Amino acid sequence: MIELRHLRYFMAVAEELHFGRAAERLHIAQPPLSQQIRQLETELGFQLFFRTKRRVRLTEAGQTFAVECQRLFRQLDQAIEMGRQVSRGEVGQLVIGFVSSTAYNVLPKILRAFRTGVPDVSLELHELTTDQQLQWLQENRMDIGFLRPPVEEDAVILKTIFREPVGGGFARNSCPGQRGAGLVAKFGWGIFCDFSSDVSARIV
Repeated sequence: MIELRHLRYFMAVAEELHFGRAAERLHIAQPPLSQQIRQLETELGFQLFFRTKRRVRLTEAGQTFAVECQRLFRQLDQAIEMGRQVSRGEVGQLVIGFVSSTAYNVLPKILRAFRTGVPDVSLELHELTTDQQLQWLQENRMDIGFLRPPVEEDAVILKTIFREPVGGGFARNSCPGQRGAGLVAKFGWGIFCDFSSDVSARIV
């Protein structure tokens, strides 16, 4: 069976064209290196090197094999780096849900900062209600959501990123007199708007 170390040994000898220098580079003794190259040639079924007492050179098949091994190691390095970037969240895709109101305040700033910091991550945006976002998160269809409380879901990690003031009002003739505002505060007279998880807002 051909292992990755066999290819590394081969490339060291192919680049040095000297078993002694290649062995020093690989921090192994020369006899084991020569044995590994012979085993590789046996597995491949063709000769990689012409060997004499004074020089070592690649066969025509060895030259072609060296070129392909170089390409293989470049691809391997790229795969390793890509895996590291994905593990750090620097590449890939991020699926984001958001309630409609966030598109007018907090979301654009966050998206601009994110694209500047990690430009190789593609973003997939979905406008969803809070309840829909919670469902998508539970089904692993979404990575992060911008939603409105109240949220009663222990499996979701919540972080407050934006607060906005909410105003209330009532008609002048609904609570006559100077105590109108006080009565509204004490008894809840008038109409007030509260956010719900399944729609943008509701009347209570």
